[in-house]
Amino acid sequence: MKKWTLLFITDKGRVRGIPLNERVVFYTIVLLSTFLGAFTYITIEGNKRKALLDECVRLELKRQEYFQKLTKIREDVSVLQKSLFRVGENNEILALTSRIEPVNKSTKLMGVGGFPQSKEFYSLELDSSVKGLERQIDRIYNLVELEKQSLEKAGGKLGELQDKLSRVPSIWPTQGYITSGFGWRRHPITGKREFHKGYDIANRPYTTVMATADGVVSSVKRWGGYGNTIEIDHGYGFSTRYAHLARVYVQKGQKVKRGQKIAAMGSTGFVTGTHLHYEVRVLGRAVNPMNYFDTFSYTY
Repeated sequence: MKKWTLLFITDKGRVRGIPLNERVVFYTIVLLSTFLGAFTYITIEGNKRKALLDECVRLELKRQEYFQKLTKIREDVSVLQKSLFRVGENNEILALTSRIEPVNKSTKLMGVGGFPQSKEFYSLELDSSVKGLERQIDRIYNLVELEKQSLEKAGGKLGELQDKLSRVPSIWPTQGYITSGFGWRRHPITGKREFHKGYDIANRPYTTVMATADGVVSSVKRWGGYGNTIEIDHGYGFSTRYAHLARVYVQKGQKVKRGQKIAAMGSTGFVTGTHLHYEVRVLGRAVNPMNYFDTFSYTY
């Protein structure tokens, strides 16, 4: 068996030796290796444990952050639902106004489509909260789509209604005072009893005459006892006639809007003084203009 001597030199120059044999050296090496291995293992496992604890803390903070966000989303969804139901109530009013049947409330509550189900969560509680919000958002998306479709229908009907209303003769054609109304009367010149088909409105010469509704000028001509005359086709069976004009500012085929200046009052034709003869016709038959006047537009 081999032997070794481990020498130590002191600070005073003395030399001391410790005799070692092969067996002692072997066990010493084994002991040191075991110690280093155990130290290394403990260090690595400690670092892993610390990393896991740090990750747990991070995930807990993340979970709390998600819950805070979910609470905010839940509040926003609640506000959105209330707003949508208010929109739905207004939509129902529009639908009824435009003669469209409102969407049934049970239909509004059905859920279709929406967000895909999330798969990665840090807790069952978080998973349950998110799924509940997903179902709630599904219903909101469905409600939005139904309200959108209903509003589109109502908007179309209201557009048609607005167009029709814009073409109904509903304002006074000029300012002045009425000298003759609609119905039977004695003609101021001939003295004969005849049916007067419109309203005579008197004022100073060249008083502005306006179109009483949207339409297209169908005729501009000098016409016997009517003198200078304009006729406007408003569609939907409505037409209007403006007679005894001094000036005409439109031409045949021209589009006009309600309230647009089309002529100046005069005394052309068979008259006793300056005035406008105004007629409203429905399907070619003269009707009482008073039935269509907006009495709040002008006061005489």
